[in-house]
Amino acid sequence: MELPDYSLVKNLVMKVKKEMFSSSSSSSEHDDVYRLVSPSAYDTAWLAMVPNPEKPDRPLFRGCLQWVLRNQKPGGFWGSSESTSISTLYSLTSTLACIVALTTWSVGHTAIQKGLGFIHANAEEILKEQNGCFPEWFVLLLPAIVDLAKTKGLHVHFSNGSKALIQQIFHERQQLFQINRSGQEYYETLMPYLEALPESYNEILLQQSEDYGILIQFPSATAYAFMKTGNKNLLVNLNSVVQRCGYGVPAIYPMDEDLVKICLINRIETLGLAEYFMEEITILLDQVFSYVNNEGTEMTVKHGLLPLELYRDSLAFRLLRLHGYTVSPWKFCWFLQDEDILVHIEEHHETFLSAMYNVFRASDLTFAGESQLEDARLFSTRILEKETTNSEKLLVDQIKHELSHPWLARLDHLEHRKCIEREDAIHPWTGKAFSYRLSFSSDALLQQLAIENYSLRQSIFRDELTELERWSKDMGLCDMGFARQKTAHCYFAVASTVSPPSLSDVRLALVKSAILVTVADDFFDAEGSLSDLKSFTNAVKRRQQIGLNGHSKTIFKALKDLLDDISMQFFNKYGYDVNIYLQDLWHQTFVKWLKEAEWSSTGHTPSIAEYLQVATSSIAAQTIILPAALLLSPQPGIDILKCPQNEPLTNLLMVSTRFLNDIGTYKREQEEGKPNLVLLHMKENPDLGVEESIEVIQKILDEKKKQFLEQVLVNGVNDMPEACKLLHFQCLKAFQMFYNSTNAFDSQTELLADINKAIYFPLKVDHRSLASSHSQVGTKSLQIQQRVIGTSSTFLKSITENRTCTTGAIKFLQGKKFSAKPYAGILSLKMRKSITPTTFPKPKACTYSWHK
Repeated sequence: MELPDYSLVKNLVMKVKKEMFSSSSSSSEHDDVYRLVSPSAYDTAWLAMVPNPEKPDRPLFRGCLQWVLRNQKPGGFWGSSESTSISTLYSLTSTLACIVALTTWSVGHTAIQKGLGFIHANAEEILKEQNGCFPEWFVLLLPAIVDLAKTKGLHVHFSNGSKALIQQIFHERQQLFQINRSGQEYYETLMPYLEALPESYNEILLQQSEDYGILIQFPSATAYAFMKTGNKNLLVNLNSVVQRCGYGVPAIYPMDEDLVKICLINRIETLGLAEYFMEEITILLDQVFSYVNNEGTEMTVKHGLLPLELYRDSLAFRLLRLHGYTVSPWKFCWFLQDEDILVHIEEHHETFLSAMYNVFRASDLTFAGESQLEDARLFSTRILEKETTNSEKLLVDQIKHELSHPWLARLDHLEHRKCIEREDAIHPWTGKAFSYRLSFSSDALLQQLAIENYSLRQSIFRDELTELERWSKDMGLCDMGFARQKTAHCYFAVASTVSPPSLSDVRLALVKSAILVTVADDFFDAEGSLSDLKSFTNAVKRRQQIGLNGHSKTIFKALKDLLDDISMQFFNKYGYDVNIYLQDLWHQTFVKWLKEAEWSSTGHTPSIAEYLQVATSSIAAQTIILPAALLLSPQPGIDILKCPQNEPLTNLLMVSTRFLNDIGTYKREQEEGKPNLVLLHMKENPDLGVEESIEVIQKILDEKKKQFLEQVLVNGVNDMPEACKLLHFQCLKAFQMFYNSTNAFDSQTELLADINKAIYFPLKVDHRSLASSHSQVGTKSLQIQQRVIGTSSTFLKSITENRTCTTGAIKFLQGKKFSAKPYAGILSLKMRKSITPTTFPKPKACTYSWHK
């Protein structure tokens, strides 16, 4: 397989910067924001229907009619995402609207026939996917556009299998209008659907909208209203949208520019590309923060735009908080204070799914004492669980994923893969269409960059894992007999959270530390005698291996090699030796393991307080991440190594990881007769069972994690460098993944599929989508990706037939299909230089205090 190279990723990054960000600070910024958003086939079709007031036999917006003619899909439909060939409910309404527009002016006979053919052939399948439950927007629009087609002399032929479903939709529409409702809020809710309402409703709504308020934000409704009234203000608005956006008009106009910026940032981050655009993201977030934090901004909520406002405010909160901005939860939790809004969301929950999806995600970032975010999570959860069948499959699937997999337990690298493979984003939903969808050219470029970037990371990960396996074998850690072999597990967790190529040295230090912690912990738990453990602990304190033999000598040798390597890298950067501080950090951990071994040897059962004093250090989270943190830039300083528990963030990490571990491993440790927080809590509270004790511990853990998030995300709360805080956060995510619902770390098979997806399996992306997008971003990249994808069917079949444990599968994957080159040093300097401007000096001589 020909691996993607750094130059390709670098060139694509430059192309994105030029095409999407180059004018962000210029006077044309307003136009550039509009250019990033995809047009709506449905709304464009309605503008194409508008006759010229002076020449009624001609279209007023001929360019819109031409856009319809030029943008029919090969399958005969209009209206799905431009980056995919998948037809949806929205495709049915958009296709019908485009057919009506073409029929109105007697053009595009072939396109009309293809569109009608698509509906006849595909409507049944699309409708049956809804399982008899149709969203309200579709119930309003489909019958109306079918009736409109009839007035144009078109008879839409539905297949025999779909006729019953069509009758059901018409019946549901009739029932909607039989409900006797009135009032301003009700009219605002209906206004976006003006073109689809009965004549009697149209008259009322047009009378209610003297200034046309919300009406003019929906081009299709505005076009219909102009055809009905001839109002000049509406014509001004229609001319404005065409002048600003071109003849392919968006679903919303004027646009919320902050929402466009937020959607762009979110798309970049979910594709795993943020590291390349941090400067641009910061500029955009500063602009969004300026608006969000403007106390003078009045909150004017209109029910017709409420889904967009909630989507914008909740996603802005999440992005701003993740990037360290101080923002109040009330900036999006305002809807909780209005009972009418809550009732409205309940009644129209289908329309609010994408908004509630982001409200739920925003509540992931709850700090201690933020009850409003807890209330928002409960409410959004209820809405999301209430409706998971009546909307777009992409959104439904992502909602299920979000509800079933806690955010902290999801690894970034795999989340990026999931986003790349679904080829589309979760967009704001207006009730008629996904609005604020990135334009095809913009999203295709980002998608191609994401594909190359993910493939590049996989090639690096394979090389690094090969080197780590070689190191483990050279150090003798693979031949211990008693120890768990978790090289792949450890590397998977680290690489999937600490993914940027430039952090290779940090990843290697983290994984080597994790491997050594696993082996040494097993040695202290099960293999070494108490005498052996004391001798080994003393040898580490003395930094001398004299008197050691067998397994203890092997572990000592590996530890020396690891700490020498980290110390040398630190010395080369900063000019002084930190080896003694690293050795002391590890010695503290061995002392705690020795204490636990003494408890087991004597049968002593510690109190919870006594246990936690030892166990929060023996979990060794601090031992794994702090040495690696010294390789970050800027590094946290060596004082943190002396007493990690005195650093608030590190202490919270140590406590949280211990709680996660003990909840996940209490069954195994009960069988082995070892102390565990769950078991000790039951002993001190004999009236409580296992589940009750876990619930108590879980509540404490949840509060600790809220405090932890605040330490990580709020600037000024903790003086630790941002990169080091992020490393703490990534460590917590890895532990959460391992011990989320089961003890996945000790399982031989549970993580096999995820490990292979993260490191070995090529991306599953659509050939046609790649070819279509690639026409705008070059040819070399597509050729590479097609070669990768071309091997996937045979490759996956081989894996399926080779159902072995993780190590066996991974060794199989390291065969000729990948031709992964042996790892050397910290990757080749040539590769490293092309991805970052950092240069790495040659190692200098350094004297250490270890003795043979």
